[in-house]
Amino acid sequence: FVTPVAGQRAPARVAVVMDQAGVRSDTMLAVLRREVQGFFRDDELTLVASACGDGSMAGIRRALDEAMRDPRVSAVVTMGPVGSHLLVSAGAPAKPAIAGAMFDASWQSAPEANGSSGVPRLTYLNQSYDVARALAEFRRLVPFQRLAVVVAREQLRAIPSLEGAVQLAVEKTGATARIVAADTTTAEILGAIPNDADAVFLAPQLQLNDEGLSALLSGINARRLPTLAHANEPDVRLGALASYEPLENAQRRARRIAVDLQRILAGEDAGTLPVQLVAAPRLALNLTTARLIGFSPSRTLLTDATLVGAEALVPRDTVTLADAMRIVANTNLDVVAARLEAMSGEANVKIAQSNLLPKIDARLTQTRTRSGTAAASFGQQPERMGDGGLSLSVPLYAERSWAAYQSEEKLQQGREAQRDQLRLDVVLDAGTAYVSTLRAQSLARVKRINLARTQSNLEIARLREGVGSSSRADVFRWEGEVANARRDLIAADAQVRVAGISLNRMLNRPLERPVAQPAVAPGDAAFLLQDSTVLQWLDEPDRLATLTRFLGGEAASFSPELAQLDAGIAAKRRQEVAAQRAFWLPDVTLQGGMSNVFSRNGAGSSAPTLPAQYDFPNTPDMSWQFKIQASYPIFNGFSRAANRAQTEVDLRRLQVQRQNAQLGVDQRVRSTIESAGATYAAIALSRAASEAAEQNYQLVSDAYSRGAVSITTLIDAQVAALNAEQSAANAVHDFLLDLLKLERSIGTFGVLLTPAERQAFHNRLSSIISQ
Repeated sequence: FVTPVAGQRAPARVAVVMDQAGVRSDTMLAVLRREVQGFFRDDELTLVASACGDGSMAGIRRALDEAMRDPRVSAVVTMGPVGSHLLVSAGAPAKPAIAGAMFDASWQSAPEANGSSGVPRLTYLNQSYDVARALAEFRRLVPFQRLAVVVAREQLRAIPSLEGAVQLAVEKTGATARIVAADTTTAEILGAIPNDADAVFLAPQLQLNDEGLSALLSGINARRLPTLAHANEPDVRLGALASYEPLENAQRRARRIAVDLQRILAGEDAGTLPVQLVAAPRLALNLTTARLIGFSPSRTLLTDATLVGAEALVPRDTVTLADAMRIVANTNLDVVAARLEAMSGEANVKIAQSNLLPKIDARLTQTRTRSGTAAASFGQQPERMGDGGLSLSVPLYAERSWAAYQSEEKLQQGREAQRDQLRLDVVLDAGTAYVSTLRAQSLARVKRINLARTQSNLEIARLREGVGSSSRADVFRWEGEVANARRDLIAADAQVRVAGISLNRMLNRPLERPVAQPAVAPGDAAFLLQDSTVLQWLDEPDRLATLTRFLGGEAASFSPELAQLDAGIAAKRRQEVAAQRAFWLPDVTLQGGMSNVFSRNGAGSSAPTLPAQYDFPNTPDMSWQFKIQASYPIFNGFSRAANRAQTEVDLRRLQVQRQNAQLGVDQRVRSTIESAGATYAAIALSRAASEAAEQNYQLVSDAYSRGAVSITTLIDAQVAALNAEQSAANAVHDFLLDLLKLERSIGTFGVLLTPAERQAFHNRLSSIISQ
């Protein structure tokens, strides 16, 4: 036995004994190393390469004995259920030891005296999350009658009391249990599950890797059997329906081991350290599995549980940020209406153009005249006559018509720019709605974590009251906090649904159809400024000024607001020219036509025969004429002068508006890029603050469970952690919104550009970066 000395120079060596090598062991060891590094410097403690058994009781005992005999090792930690049981059931160890992975201390006859093991140099972790309670909670969730309990064969062999304890716990719930000794292959385990079983309890299956465990759970789900897993991670993620193990349990266990090591190496006897590890049961629910086996959770259950595979509640269409922005640019009803309005404006151009093209009119007439009148008309107005004609008018030069046509062309460009402006605004709204939905989801997750923490703290308060270390007042306070946290979560979940409805409206989708939204990062391909170098510039004032000038220049060419005013100025200038020419330039037109009488019948259809001296020539049936006409108004009440003055004033007004709009565009670019720089810097700072608040909360929570701090201190730490986590979530989404606003201030979005246009932009940007 190597006696630990607080002031020893060489770092203390701690051996970690695992039941067997594998993914599970590597994960547990990684969590332990991370926590130990938070408590010790490298020159204080070293975790030596873990000793691993072969999964058998004999192999695990051999690895444990080797660690105990190693003179270089100061302390031993077991991180497997079999190794931990062998340790606590062997009496006083040769050197300080921690059994860190007890299955259930109450079932394993673990020594206990006044909250510690009472055995010299031995301590263990007994978590309040016990299997019996989890089984009872699961039966309220799923009213099973015959439960198949799948336990690794070596665990049953190493812990003789385990089978009887499980049988008794299941019987207390009102059901019966069938113990299934799990072997090393999935097929053997599935074959051993009784056909009449209506639910399954899955103990930790350390002998299976992720692929094997996933295959086992897939086989169980194929039989539509609800599965309760003792271990939350990775069992629920890989397909188990539920688990009541708190997700943070592994971290809490590792942190307690680190604290115990610190106290042991400081000279305390491990046998005097507290063994109780307080952890409140927390339901984790796999909704994908629930859907597969036909289990429908209630809204209350969905609120209280940690959800895995939430997208499986209903069918969802996966829509990325880029997809949403492209969809809304084409299918949004406001955009469609604006597009139709622009198309209507194209007709105005053609109407104005029609005044410059020839106009041809055709006429066809059938006349019926009273026979007496026709007879007396000397053949000029027959009783029945059919005639027709064509008339032609060609404007050879009409300044006002030309000005109207050319002005209308420019105004149409303005209408198209106005359409593009609305399109950009709608795309920004869609991007904002998308990011706002992600923000609401993030905040709901934070609220869900806060509810879980509050429920855990309520459980701790109840345990402390049970052992007399705190009063009932703490329980009442935490019950109120749980109610408030549940209310906040319900409101946050409702906000997620409201944001989703808003997004669906923007995308012109059924309002009730959910959307699966992949997370968006600052470097997402949807953004025009996705280059990591450019993002770093946002935190460098000198380079930020260069980027601002570049984007201001881009905005001058992209901005639809400026394009709209430029079109209006061009149209007004053409009208000004026309107003000036109206003083001296006439309109010149070519006019003409032809007519013909096709038929004459009845009385008066022919002229009477007169003596030669009285015979008059008759008008021919066919006639035509053409003329060129120049018209110039001599005086029109000074309207030409007034029109010219008005046009000049309107032109100056538009030019002033253009200058103001240019300033507005520049101001928006500068404002949004400054805001983006601030929110970009806030991401790292908020994340650091959140991590610090989380670590502080974990330490205070652990101290509260030991009775070292008051409830007020813990609530303050929890509120600080909640606020910090919300700030961290908001910081990312605030920056994403600023990026969207920045692209809108430029006058374009990357997702709306063609590949060639986008590449040209990045080429221009690259030339700025390389300078």
